[in-house]
Amino acid sequence: MAVTEQSISSFKYKIAMKRIFFILLTLLIVSGISAQSSSKVFIPTERVHNFGKIMEKEGKASTIFYFKNIGKKPIVIENVSAWCGCTTYSFTKTPIKPGAKGEVKVTYNPYNRPGFFSKEIVVLTEGGSSYTRVWIKGNVIPFLHPVTEDYPYAFGQGLYLSLKVLAFGALRKGESQSIILRYANNNNKQIKLTFKVEPENANIKFIYPNIISANGRSKMTFTYTTPRNGRSNKNFRIYPVVNGKKLSKAIDVTFLK
Repeated sequence: MAVTEQSISSFKYKIAMKRIFFILLTLLIVSGISAQSSSKVFIPTERVHNFGKIMEKEGKASTIFYFKNIGKKPIVIENVSAWCGCTTYSFTKTPIKPGAKGEVKVTYNPYNRPGFFSKEIVVLTEGGSSYTRVWIKGNVIPFLHPVTEDYPYAFGQGLYLSLKVLAFGALRKGESQSIILRYANNNNKQIKLTFKVEPENANIKFIYPNIISANGRSKMTFTYTTPRNGRSNKNFRIYPVVNGKKLSKAIDVTFLK
């Protein structure tokens, strides 16, 4: 049974495309590295930098890796690979003379990335024939994001939802599809949440949360099953009911023809 969340479907598509891009980039880099060797003359003063605790609300964190040229000829940093979009970099562009140091500045973006992380950075030198690896790691301490960031639709009485339309696909007879709805209570007191379907429709199934704690956030699933008698699916509405009061705004349920 397919589970979708159409309000962020385009966002998920973009993320998927980015992941595919980085996977392909990684494969290209790895295949290139297999024909390369670890540099013996471009040595980092620090192999692993531990950021420790990073507060997500404080934004990006940066560090500088210093590399000493212990060889007998100048070294040029050809490129740097950080493997994912969460990590960016800048580096010394001019040739690094023997005995001198070059640097690579690495920046990690902790936004929406709670918990432990460990990222490898590969520095390519000597015409791309040599590489040096360094790592960053740390632990991101998350914060409670503004409710409208993840739940953009205000329905009233402190209730915020991630969707205002449940758009089910072109379903065949007896076929089911599910859509996830995320909800938030932006009150400092708990609320009782139920839903009223108008007109009544036995083909939509869900279990409402009932009690949402103060400032609580969670999700639920709506599942629609097309009747087997061949009747066409018809649009209808689902009204949130907060503390026994039916709200004026409704979730529209629609179907593709």
